[in-house]
Amino acid sequence: MTVTIAQLPLPALVALADGDPDTARLATDVPLSDWVGTDEDCISTWRRRAVQVAEKPRDQPWVTGVVLADGEPVGQAGFHEAPDESGTVEVGYKIDPAFRGRGLAKATLASLLDRAREAPEVHRVLASVGPWNAVSLHLVRSRGFVVIGEEIDEEDGLELVHALDVTARPTGSADTRLVVLRGNSGSGKSTVARALQRGRDRDTAWVSQDLLRRQVLRTRDEAGSPVIDLIDQTARFALDRGRHVILDGILGSTKYGAMLRCLSRDHAGRTSAYVWHLPLEETVRRHATKPETDFGETELRSWFNPGPLVPGLDETILGPGVSLDEAVARIRAEAGL
Repeated sequence: MTVTIAQLPLPALVALADGDPDTARLATDVPLSDWVGTDEDCISTWRRRAVQVAEKPRDQPWVTGVVLADGEPVGQAGFHEAPDESGTVEVGYKIDPAFRGRGLAKATLASLLDRAREAPEVHRVLASVGPWNAVSLHLVRSRGFVVIGEEIDEEDGLELVHALDVTARPTGSADTRLVVLRGNSGSGKSTVARALQRGRDRDTAWVSQDLLRRQVLRTRDEAGSPVIDLIDQTARFALDRGRHVILDGILGSTKYGAMLRCLSRDHAGRTSAYVWHLPLEETVRRHATKPETDFGETELRSWFNPGPLVPGLDETILGPGVSLDEAVARIRAEAGL
């Protein structure tokens, strides 16, 4: 499931503020559900945003838009306004009751945080949650938000104000190397990562998505999973201590793309990225050569997803004609390991 947030032009906001989703549909290509256009809380938000965008057009790309799950409208979400002078933004989101209980709020918050982290002008994200809202409190705190105060909202009453620091910070040094290896299970990326690390003199860390997700956290591979932050922090920890880092995993573009782009952007040294694009049968063949494994061909086939490249990561594609030994030699030479 892919969750995105689509911003709306001013004419659509005005129509939705009037409770007229039919006219709003004529003003935008963004799919609009009846709930988005008729729910009273939604309409109240559209009214505020329509006035706001008319007065401050620079807020339009940031404020509340429509949450889309695989293209289907399932809620509304965005920031309250464009980043202020201190680089602060505040999130707001609401999921259509018909779609709740499917992890959409978690995925929506993840999308908002990805947007904030990738914007160099944003340094802090706020989230105001009522003390009675146990579900939202758990969600924001699971993403690292901490309480910094209280406020009284005109509509919702007492709210606890949470903050999360997303300031971009340099990591590593000009001498460190970051190598990202992506691909389906069975493609050989872990074998290559292990060989690259063994070829070094204890100056290289291997950060494995599988190890951190399946053994350390035992969590699902989904949007907003805490393993995304743990991978990022583990890689930065090693780079900041002078280690080279080899990061490997399936690392799907939709869920991990923003983290990988930010890590690459912040890394002071050379970053090299590779992705295996192999036919399913080749991944099955390669997997069968492993001496030990805790999953088999059935799982490989169910997990297989070629997936897109990560935009902005400048990945090198490794096809079936590149053997694992050739991949190790090539990556070692190109990355400077």
